[in-house]
Amino acid sequence: MPENRDQDRSDKALVKAACTHFLSQHPSVPVSQRLCQLAALPYAAEQPDLYGKGGATALLERRVADMLGKPAALFFTKGVTAQLCSLRVHMEAAGISRVALHPQSHLDVDEAGAIHRVGGAEVVRLGRYQPFSLADLQAVNERLAAVVIELPLRRSGYLLPKMEALQAISDYCRARQIALHLDGARLWEAAAAYGVSLEDLAALADSVYVSFYKGLGGLGGAMLLGANDHIAAALPWKTRYGGDHFTSYPQAISALAGLDDHIGRMGHYTARARSLAAALDGSIDAIVHPKPPHSNAFQLLIEGTPAELTERNLAFARNHGVWLFNAFTEAPLAGRSVGEIVIGAAADNYTDDEAVRWLSRFT
Repeated sequence: MPENRDQDRSDKALVKAACTHFLSQHPSVPVSQRLCQLAALPYAAEQPDLYGKGGATALLERRVADMLGKPAALFFTKGVTAQLCSLRVHMEAAGISRVALHPQSHLDVDEAGAIHRVGGAEVVRLGRYQPFSLADLQAVNERLAAVVIELPLRRSGYLLPKMEALQAISDYCRARQIALHLDGARLWEAAAAYGVSLEDLAALADSVYVSFYKGLGGLGGAMLLGANDHIAAALPWKTRYGGDHFTSYPQAISALAGLDDHIGRMGHYTARARSLAAALDGSIDAIVHPKPPHSNAFQLLIEGTPAELTERNLAFARNHGVWLFNAFTEAPLAGRSVGEIVIGAAADNYTDDEAVRWLSRFT
């Protein structure tokens, strides 16, 4: 079975690489071309970092700390490692291990139970599908070490709470000395969708995690940001969780390039997602969720099973040279599956009308 899965992944990658258009994210670039692009950047003149010290990695830490208005930043190769370290520090400071989060958050859904099996947290789940509210938090009768908010909440359709609700939760946590942590894998997109600065958004929380390979298109990597003592306390946990890589400069260089290329375009990506969602709504045999999109991404609920749609997606890519969806998951509606559209620079290469025609054929 594992060999079959590996073969499936290889076949999928070959089909995707042969495509000329991509519905989501950023255009796919061959490995050799990508490495040449990174080597030509001024950041490549920096000396390699050693275990995260110096070079492009240190440059990236300073730059992101300034952008988010946080005193200190620490680079990680994996976001889950960064967040487990941050929550460990918050739990130790509070003297309790109870952490509240949404049941659809990726820390609870996508990390094989790491938050409690490895991170040692006692998880309190708030809400069901919509972002949880202040009332949900107020209903918790036990002391909390931390509250985690994922911005946007991907598995529920890239949903964002209202800014007023987010501010109210922040104020509530501050008044009760509960740490607020932002799972900001897509914080860049969230700030643009809210129409606020990254610094103002990050100011609501005690600690923030951001990712460099999603909306920014980097090779990987993440950053944890917070107060100086929080980041200092996270350092030994980074070592304990195996996060001390010998060098991280390829990821750091690509992250710096992503900041240069995409931060200024996040508002455009959100506007384009809303334009495309409006064009698709009622024009194809699928349900658009949410309407309008809260950020640069939204879901399509399409008739068929994930397995059926995966095969159809591969056939469409072979026949038309267009890559529509990376994956499908089970939908809450019987007989339908979820496909995601995440607008990035790849959308520069097609019009909304072209996307409607592709998806009409597909659905």
